[in-house]
Amino acid sequence: MGKLVPFMKFLEREVGFGFDIEKFEHRLMLQKYVFISKILGHNLGYSYSIYLRGPYSPALADDYYKLADAYSSYDEDYTKELLGLNTEKFLKVIAGKDGKWLEIAATILSVYESYRIKYRGAELIERVISTSCDIKSATEAEKIYYVFDELKRVELIDA
Repeated sequence: MGKLVPFMKFLEREVGFGFDIEKFEHRLMLQKYVFISKILGHNLGYSYSIYLRGPYSPALADDYYKLADAYSSYDEDYTKELLGLNTEKFLKVIAGKDGKWLEIAATILSVYESYRIKYRGAELIERVISTSCDIKSATEAEKIYYVFDELKRVELIDA
């Protein structure tokens, strides 16, 4: 069962996100929640590649399909499985955010994590925004700038 089911229970109890495997939006949001938690130090061990809808982990998808029954019957203390996650900051980042926002934010964070090793300052910002706009070409650039600024405000991006 690993740490995924306890993390899903955390989302259910603290965020009100009751995962429904039948809903595409829920599967998308779970992908992004797990990715953002990884950025905040809670690595569940999933590798991601960038897709049209942002970072995606096929292994995570396999696991949430396999663990649907375990999730519905899990009734243990999930907090011990959240070590390393700054839950307060995580909840602040995702509060009130919909799937589209999470998709854009995860894309920006994925690009940022790749580029911050090589670039700094204005060049880093320019490259992160430009690449994120290319990946999310169907999304208005203003929306990407807005999400980028929000990620800076909550200190997930230091640029």
